[in-house]
Amino acid sequence: MALRTRSVVTVACCGALLTGCGGATRSGGSTVDQQALVVLRELARCVRANGIPTFPDPQIGSDGVPSYPDTAPRVPVSAQQACRRIAARIPPDYTSTTAVSSDDYTKLLRFARCIRAHGIPDWPDPNALGEFPVNAHIIERGGKRLLIPAAHACARLNPNPDGGIHVVRVP
Repeated sequence: MALRTRSVVTVACCGALLTGCGGATRSGGSTVDQQALVVLRELARCVRANGIPTFPDPQIGSDGVPSYPDTAPRVPVSAQQACRRIAARIPPDYTSTTAVSSDDYTKLLRFARCIRAHGIPDWPDPNALGEFPVNAHIIERGGKRLLIPAAHACARLNPNPDGGIHVVRVP
């Protein structure tokens, strides 16, 4: 995503194990992307075997970078622990952090203002990585139920060509 891909893209984000299982901005189809895809598939199998039988396989985005779909459920701590050795094999370059461009950041600020105007008044501005740090208060108020219609209403402002947004859960 040209924003970077992370597995957390909706309010129903994955747990700490999968946070950061995305790639920095780069051309798709790289060796790192292919290595990451192999490990992400293995990680998905592990999560399924450890309590989340419907956990999806990673998908290849239009940028050629694999990531879990927006609908990926939150991963319980027990599965995170069981699969930590697999997650540790994700290539370091794949999980590197890269700030979004100033142009994309400006677009994300407009997107955040639009989300606030469409029913989530405490929606945060993005951080430098293009992620929206969402706190428990938003989630408890039905964040995903509210976010989906707001994100659709504001889609024209989203710089991500896939339409996804990157949400990180903060305390």
